[in-house]
Amino acid sequence: MEPGELRRIARAISAVENQAAGYEDILAEAYRLQHWPDIIGITGPPGAGKSTLVDSLTAHWAVTGERVAVLAIDPSSPYSGGAVLGDRIRRNRSAGLANTYFRSLSSRGHVGGLTETATDLVAVLNLFQFRRVLIETVGAGQSDIEIHETADCTLVVTVPGLGDGVQASKAGLMEIGDVFAVNKADLPGADDAARTIERALAAAYIGEPGINVRNTAVVAASTRHADTPGVAALRRRHGDVTTDSSTWVPPVRCIVATENTGVTELGAAIDAFIAWSGETGRREQRVRERAYAQVMRALAALLLTPFARVSGTGRFPALVEPWVRRIAEGTASPREAARFLASKINR
Repeated sequence: MEPGELRRIARAISAVENQAAGYEDILAEAYRLQHWPDIIGITGPPGAGKSTLVDSLTAHWAVTGERVAVLAIDPSSPYSGGAVLGDRIRRNRSAGLANTYFRSLSSRGHVGGLTETATDLVAVLNLFQFRRVLIETVGAGQSDIEIHETADCTLVVTVPGLGDGVQASKAGLMEIGDVFAVNKADLPGADDAARTIERALAAAYIGEPGINVRNTAVVAASTRHADTPGVAALRRRHGDVTTDSSTWVPPVRCIVATENTGVTELGAAIDAFIAWSGETGRREQRVRERAYAQVMRALAALLLTPFARVSGTGRFPALVEPWVRRIAEGTASPREAARFLASKINR
């Protein structure tokens, strides 16, 4: 990409991230485009090597000619609101590739591992014809699971030696993964970590890793699995062996991102899931769910604007100030305040 195009991309992203003048026009144009890029979310506990893996995956797809962008979400500073780790060196293999773009973003205190503008920024990148967008989350462990609402494919990354077996085998991250990667597989315990994940997956899935075509044996085996709400949710996302023509069982890949070992196979697994998701209509449903979430965020922002505190002023909006004082004095509750303030919206 030419320097001029890089500057245009950067300005558009900054305008949307900061809600600067003209940002709504940018989004209006962006959301009217069809054929969005493939969105791959990379999440997992801190220290799993997500940044190195993102770099390797970026290069893996970029060398084929794809335009690949990376949105790396960093923790936000409690003082400036900026990205705490925004200046860290992440790129090695992908740095010299002209068809790649990298942007470090602050989470701005938003929980769930993302920034509230993540989906909007993907829309902006679509304006510039990126065909694949990788989103690296903060890396907050079990709370770092919001990415599955945004991504077309969620990659959960872990490493051997995380104490209690493997961190990813806990509920939160296990339930959002479409593909799993055990990074630093050259370390002792990598095979054990992979087997731990596979055993956890076996409690909810039937079949071999990847695409499974419906057959009588698999349907019969399904009666041995508990039909819990969690398993039912996984079936909605990855297929029900009793009714769907094919299902997806999340594969587990052992990799060494620093040496680029296993990255090609991992990329193929991600591509296979995205293709399967599109063929079965699940990707279209995910697009609609993503749109609904964006509508709710935009609606909440519009409704809360009259009551929002101006950052750094140390003062509260006039409508809210009396209620803040009453709650602090013990003469009112936050719910009473909220009900009253809600009654003032659009009046």
